[in-house]
Amino acid sequence: MCERGDVMKFLWVFGAIFLVVGVGLLSGGVAWWRASAAFAATAAGADGVVADLVYRSSSKGGTYVPLVEFTTPDGARVHMTGSTGSNPAAYARGDHVHVLYDPANPERARIDSFMEQSLGPAILGGLGLVFALIGGGVVGAQIRRRKVRSWLAQNGMRVQARFEGVALDTSYAVNGRNPWRINCQWQHPVTQKVYIFRSDPIWFDPAPYVKRDALDVTVNADDPRQYLVDTSFLPQNG
Repeated sequence: MCERGDVMKFLWVFGAIFLVVGVGLLSGGVAWWRASAAFAATAAGADGVVADLVYRSSSKGGTYVPLVEFTTPDGARVHMTGSTGSNPAAYARGDHVHVLYDPANPERARIDSFMEQSLGPAILGGLGLVFALIGGGVVGAQIRRRKVRSWLAQNGMRVQARFEGVALDTSYAVNGRNPWRINCQWQHPVTQKVYIFRSDPIWFDPAPYVKRDALDVTVNADDPRQYLVDTSFLPQNG
């Protein structure tokens, strides 16, 4: 059976993996962008002409990549192939494009366009940012959860909350299974506000084992949204 500890471990591992992958992709995107910027800062410029369109086939369909010709100041004619393709083709034969090239090695050249210069770093960095935000959010939530539990263990107020029933939590699943939660209700003695407390996920139906009208709950008296329902009376998963 899947226990609460297993789920928490899964969340830590999931968040850490996404965070590490995200930071790696984001760092790669930044490094790629810096390399492109450094090349552009020292490159010479030339007017190029699209001499041909090269068709590159793939399992997802083919794309057309421009074959560009340009001439250096000393009269050398250079051919270079674009690094990105599209379908339909982004260029037509005879189109004029601005080319950046290394004066010491003119064959090291690229088309001066967003697609050629910045699209790759933007995609890589964007994916990295998404992964990092997801992973960081999961890890951050687990850290906050641990801090709240530690604070409650030392400073929380223990109260009796009326047992309201057991419900299946369909908001998420692990290995195709939804957890159960015990619901209970408590009224704050000072503000008279009523709060509904839900237990941590339970991976078996706990209803047959709840033979009581009230459950122990540790709450933050100043902010009852921080609480922990005591389910230690339940049998351990086998």
